[in-house]
Formats: sequence, C-alpha cells, structure tokens
Amino acid sequence: MKLLCLSDYCGAGEKLSLLPQMVRAEDPDFVFYCGGSMKGEKRALEYETARKFHSKPDMDNPAIRAEVIQDTEYLQQFLLALADTQKIIYPIPGYHDAPESLYFKTVYNYAHIYPNLKPAHEMMHREDQFMVAGFGGDMTLSDDNRDFVLQYSRTWVEFALRRLEYFPGEKILLFHSPPVCRLDVSDGEHCGVLLINELIERVSPRLVLCGRAKSGQGTVKLGGSVIVNPGPFWDGHYAVIDYPSLDVKFLNVKNL
Repeated sequence: MKLLCLSDYCGAGEKLSLLPQMVRAEDPDFVFYCGGSMKGEKRALEYETARKFHSKPDMDNPAIRAEVIQDTEYLQQFLLALADTQKIIYPIPGYHDAPESLYFKTVYNYAHIYPNLKPAHEMMHREDQFMVAGFGGDMTLSDDNRDFVLQYSRTWVEFALRRLEYFPGEKILLFHSPPVCRLDVSDGEHCGVLLINELIERVSPRLVLCGRAKSGQGTVKLGGSVIVNPGPFWDGHYAVIDYPSLDVKFLNVKNL
C-alpha cells in the first residue's frame, strides 16, 4: 500500500497545476495533508502584535479582510485539486488556516460533494488496516485562538483526542505541528510541541505525519512510532510511504 503525504501549500499557485500530475505518477492509495493551505501572514502578525502589546487584534482591518478573501480562494482551489484526484484524502488545517469557521465551512462543503475528502481534524476514521486521526493548527499550554490563527489549548487538545488510546489496532496520526525532535526547525527556531510527544508515548501510533517546520523534512523514530515531515509543498516537497514497511521516499514535483 502506498501513502502520499503533503503539507504547507501556502497558496503556491504555481505548484497547484503539478498536483494532479504528481498523484497520477505516484498512484497512492491514500493522500494525507498536514495543513497550511492559506498564507495568513497579516492575520498572524496582527495576532502576535496584539499579544505583545496586550491589545485587541483588529479583524476589521481592510488589509486583513482582503487577505481572508484571497486565502479563501487558496483553500478552495487546493481542496478542489485534491478532491478531483479521486483518491481518498485526509486533510487537517494548519496554523494559518483561520478563521476556523471559514476553514471548516469550506472543507465540509467540499466533503459533502466529494465523499473521498475526509476531514480528519478531531476525527477518527477506520480503514481496513489502520485508524486515522488528526489535529491541526498549533498547540499551547493555555491560549485558544480561532480567528487570526488556529491555536488550541492543551485542555482542548487532550479532550478532543481523549479516545485515541482506547482504539484498537494500528493508528496513523496527523498533526500540523511537529513533535519536539530534529524535524521541528523552522526559520532557525524550533516549533515542536511537547504535548505531541506525550500523545505519541501514550497512544503508540504506528505512523505520525506532520508539517509546518520549513527545514524539518525527514523521518525519525520516537519509541515505536515513525515520524515523517514531508517538507513544504510550496517548495515542491512531498513524501511517499510504503505501508506497512514504512519505507519513506522524499520527492519533489520539480522532478516529475
């Protein structure tokens, strides 16, 4: 069985036309997408600036409203391109895929039309050989934000994923953020989330797929779990994984 893993499209329209060609060339049984369809740079900056100065972020800023409109198009175009491949697609949202209401309205509308599109955020799906579950966005100790970025508190994450450890059989988990490991470097800083390490230790998934870290492409093993970061798709990167051997190939659409 062949699994294809992508992350962080980030509105890179020049890569969108190559996606169908990539899927045809690889012919995977499943496609896993670890989030990051929108750019969201202005919203994230507004949120971080407001936190720094203890002020209220302004969603009514015309530049932010314009960015939301543009990002909506990026998300719609990418989901449509994925769904049109007719492969089974498991997507989760990324840190910049906000507002949450916009993301879920869009992805569930497409899932209603395309039954092969199976949103995985806070969900569990059973396949013949494994169960798939996912959690997108970022995770923090206490802060929740659903409007400017997708940031979930530890309490919310643990509640949403509380049933995982009781699910029998092999598990594949999708996260946008990586666990704390050598796959978590982005712009020279570490963006790993220790809570994901704790979840991996508790749940013992066979395979964990993640994204977000720009320089995090690679694979590591944490306990009995194999962790894979395919690298950012905005730069053409993706990963192909053989299941159940978990042999991983890192490829680029530039070489198709």
